[in-house]
Amino acid sequence: MARIMTLRDPTSVSLAELVDALSSWGFDPRDEVSLSHAANWLQRLGNDRNFLGDLLVDLISGLAPVPDGADALEGVGPQSIMLVTPGQGSFFLNARIWPSEQDALYRAGGPEALGYGLAHDHTADILALGYFGPGYRSDEFEYDYEAVVGNAGEGVDLVSRGRLVLEPGCLVHYRARRDVHVQHPPTSLSVALNLVHTQAVQSWMDRYHFDIAKGTVTRLHGHGPSESFLRIAVALGGEEARDLAARFGKGHPSDRMRLVAWEALAAQAGSAEARDAVWGEAEGCGSRLVAAEARMRRAGA
Repeated sequence: MARIMTLRDPTSVSLAELVDALSSWGFDPRDEVSLSHAANWLQRLGNDRNFLGDLLVDLISGLAPVPDGADALEGVGPQSIMLVTPGQGSFFLNARIWPSEQDALYRAGGPEALGYGLAHDHTADILALGYFGPGYRSDEFEYDYEAVVGNAGEGVDLVSRGRLVLEPGCLVHYRARRDVHVQHPPTSLSVALNLVHTQAVQSWMDRYHFDIAKGTVTRLHGHGPSESFLRIAVALGGEEARDLAARFGKGHPSDRMRLVAWEALAAQAGSAEARDAVWGEAEGCGSRLVAAEARMRRAGA
């Protein structure tokens, strides 16, 4: 399940000190030393019980500029305050507001708009620290990302790992494309600090919503406009565009983008035989998702 990090450092640091430390050291959640280092600094920032309140006062009074958002990476809504934007290291940091059912933000947006009740995974590793309030409740699950093709309605083995509450001082490591959770409203307004790992390939990776009761994938979150850009490039471009699509189809880190590349190439094939040849090559490209789709396309040709 998502790992609860146990740390005991009572000292506190400023936001600037955390940025300096993580920018110098980096943040790689795959490395235990780097993960522990980042977790320690996040906990020490959380030990400062005044920094976020002081920042909010400055924002509300106009003494500080409103930070640029970058939470489209994880689909976070308007209740997120960007504290450290991407570009200062392999991470960004936000303060996520979790309204209770009694708060106006909850009544205005509704539970799903705030991320409640939706079983989902993440494309990035996240260190989440309970900072203010009782904290959200979360049902925790785990799955094998490599065993999932990603089609809506596909069955997936979601293993229950219990429930946790992100109370103040609780520090949790959510692993990318492995941990799944369903978050529920706290009993009163709460805030969590989220340290999110970033890397270039992240924006190409798939993430999913799940139906826990049925054990199925309900929705795929893909790569925004990139799929359309590739289709248009192949349709309007020349040999260079087709070569790019072929390279994407054979070796892109995202199976979904690989499928889009083959679809773009097949769409420009001049005959049924040429389309079948494209899908025949796609079937042997090494992707389970692409191979399954290619077999269906060839069978229906």
